[in-house]
Amino acid sequence: MHNDQKMRKSGGRMALPRSRTVLLIGAGLAALLGLVAALIRSDLIHPSGRVPLADLHGMLMVYGFLGAAIGLERAVAYRSGGSSKPSWGFLAPALGLLGSLLCLLTLIVSSRAAAPAWVRVELFGGIPWTLSMLVLTAMYLAIWRRQPSAEVLIQVLGSLVGLVGAAGWVAGLDAAVLAPTWLFFLVLTIVGERVELARAVFSDILLESGILGLSLLTALMLPVQAMAPSVGYPLLGLSLCLLLLVMASHDVAKGTFRHGGLPGFMGTCMLSAYAWGLLAAFIWMAAPLDSSTYWGDMALHALAVGFIMTMVIAHVCMIVPSVIRRPLPFHPLLWGAWALMQVGLLIRLLGAIRLYTPLWKAGNLLNVLGILSMMLTVVYLAAHGKQVLASKRYRRCQPEDSQNERVGTLALRTDLIATSATVLVLVAAVVLMALRPTLAVSVGAAPSVGGVHEASSKSVQPTGHTSRASIRVRGMAFVPDVINIEAGDRLVVDFQNTGDQRHDLVFANGKSTGSVPVGQSVSVDVGVLGDDTLGWCSLAGHRQMGMELKVQVKGGTTTEQVQSSAGRAAQSHSPSAAKLKSQAEKSDPAEAALAPLDNQGRAGTRKYTLDVKERKEQVAAGFERTVWSFDDASDSRDKGSRPLAQGPVLRGRVGDTFEVTIRNKGSMSHSIDFHAGPAVPQTMMRNIEPGKELLYTFTADRAGIWMYHCSSDPMSNHIANGMYGAVVVDDGTLPPVAAEYVLVQSEIYLGPNGGTADAEKVAAMNPDIMTFNGRAFQYDAHPLKLEKGQRVRIWVLDAGPNQPLSFHIVGTQFDTVWTEGRYLIGGGAGVNPAGASSAGTQVLPLLPAQGGFVELKVDQPGDYSIVNHVMSLAEKGAHGILRVS
Repeated sequence: MHNDQKMRKSGGRMALPRSRTVLLIGAGLAALLGLVAALIRSDLIHPSGRVPLADLHGMLMVYGFLGAAIGLERAVAYRSGGSSKPSWGFLAPALGLLGSLLCLLTLIVSSRAAAPAWVRVELFGGIPWTLSMLVLTAMYLAIWRRQPSAEVLIQVLGSLVGLVGAAGWVAGLDAAVLAPTWLFFLVLTIVGERVELARAVFSDILLESGILGLSLLTALMLPVQAMAPSVGYPLLGLSLCLLLLVMASHDVAKGTFRHGGLPGFMGTCMLSAYAWGLLAAFIWMAAPLDSSTYWGDMALHALAVGFIMTMVIAHVCMIVPSVIRRPLPFHPLLWGAWALMQVGLLIRLLGAIRLYTPLWKAGNLLNVLGILSMMLTVVYLAAHGKQVLASKRYRRCQPEDSQNERVGTLALRTDLIATSATVLVLVAAVVLMALRPTLAVSVGAAPSVGGVHEASSKSVQPTGHTSRASIRVRGMAFVPDVINIEAGDRLVVDFQNTGDQRHDLVFANGKSTGSVPVGQSVSVDVGVLGDDTLGWCSLAGHRQMGMELKVQVKGGTTTEQVQSSAGRAAQSHSPSAAKLKSQAEKSDPAEAALAPLDNQGRAGTRKYTLDVKERKEQVAAGFERTVWSFDDASDSRDKGSRPLAQGPVLRGRVGDTFEVTIRNKGSMSHSIDFHAGPAVPQTMMRNIEPGKELLYTFTADRAGIWMYHCSSDPMSNHIANGMYGAVVVDDGTLPPVAAEYVLVQSEIYLGPNGGTADAEKVAAMNPDIMTFNGRAFQYDAHPLKLEKGQRVRIWVLDAGPNQPLSFHIVGTQFDTVWTEGRYLIGGGAGVNPAGASSAGTQVLPLLPAQGGFVELKVDQPGDYSIVNHVMSLAEKGAHGILRVS
């Protein structure tokens, strides 16, 4: 009271108490983090980092923001009400701020480094918040000793509920279970504050005791809700309903909402708050709360935003001045913040009723904007309170007629602006729909999502049966990836994120799980289906990596999914990366180790026999392709599961003569071109008819890794179907190494199932799959081996026919790189003399038909990814692992 008098006498301009201001700003920053978390949680923003801030949304808003603010306000009141001016109460907001900071720091550390298991955000953030609640409870008990009353006991009960909720989080209980407990800490605090502030209408002893009794009953329902939700939620809703009905029926708000200025604003806010609180109670009593609907979310936010935050904004002009020792006059800007919250909740309610995700997201965004605008308005009024008060005094001094005239003019101008804006919105909407007719969606239809059309199911007779399917994540794939149901069944999908990062599951009719953190489960009601449809992960790039799910409806209309992610009109057969990896795991790999030289035949002569074959190869589960290949006659691949594409690696020394017999056992003309030695094309590279053979001879005069391939037209198509290989020619100058491998990159252009390469895709240079040594991801499943500290040489060839290769091994640097007849780095004296001991390279760049080798030594054990650093090609299969042990 003394401070208030000083404030009025000085014109409302006292020095800001620094410590209180810092604590208040800290609570505000926690609120901002909580609002960002809300946007991430509802999939409205997608930060590039992997800090799981979304999971802290509830704790930041309840304990970091409102809990700290309540602790600060109570600490100020407790200090001013005691003769000894105790300051220990400020530990409550200080610990609240510390909890927020430690939560954020723990998240950052645990997401960027291999933190120990005991480095948990629940521990480092939850313990300070728990201690903050303990100090707040102690303050309430001290206040009760000064002034024993039912309203103080209600607030003691609220702080104890908050203490239990924070301690439960530290103990590892699920946030979804604890969320009502967190909110009832705030609900009971507000109930106690209302009884205290409106003592004139709540002064009856029986009424106060009745409110306390209902508060106790509500608190007792919280453990029932946590342990037996099917019974506990209806009982919790019933007790909350009774409590709020008693409060609303006696609150002065039912009379003051008709007034102007601050009393009218507070009355309107409080009545709307009671309405939203009652809606939350009714939802808990009657609505389905499983995660296939939005009703559970609606109840929590009707209580959190509708009741709690609306009560906060109703009292903000009374709470903040007591903390900062400055006036916070009422301003119509506060109506805007209140309106945003109410409209957001109404839209959110429509989203829950219609089970429509875009409406739910829009409501969430408006709720965030409403809370943010309230905070900004408070900052503005705190900074300009004196000017606002002066303006009010000036208006009160004006003659009533002129003031009424100005009010009428302003109202007319506002009406005109609002009407004009509405008309403009309607006109813009009509024009937009005229330009893009697909935006106009009839009732019962759903907009096309992700380029996939879903046939209407409105003509299907519902069976009344619900089919449930459990979907998990493995790598970058849904498991299983096909769901079968009967036409007319309602499909409910139980989605469990068993992957290593966040995913969602979106269906073509717009139904979605929302973003699901690792280890959590969500159910989504897809609805009654009458035809096939698709589901996928909508996070950037995840669908392209293979996270797609097909729903097949038996007895319904089969809908052809006619658009790929690129918008092509033909159905795409490209298997996902997850399916390609699965095929690689259960197949034998191609041998990547370079065979040692031997003295084959007479000195200086290398003899080989290659058979041209046409066979089918399993690409992935349910999909085959026809491969044309060169097979080593002494090592046929007719049996087993090694890749069929790519011929054997031939090896010789400079000066060797190669005599290679080509036998065409296929059904069409083929030929061969060896880059490793000069030859007359018309003689050595002529077509070989089926059943015929050719002796191809050349002398290897120069060292390197050289490509060979079929040279029949169209050459690109023959190479794309698997007719290529490598020849390694050694000049004898290379030092020995512990391991030596050969990797040949190639491309696969899938045609129809079981068919040959799609010639149009080859011409468009748009491969479906990339490979090393003939199969995608095979060296992920079967890594190349190396001992730590040993030196390895890897020969690399880009067989094309179209795409470049930027060869890179993640986590390493190459100290020797040789390509196309020259060293880029390393290789002995005279090569790269300037800074040779400290220089290194990161990639071996190759165009189609170019080759070379790299050398390196790895000193630390681990799995080092081998990639084409044209990363889109690596993600299509040009990827492997060098395992160092």
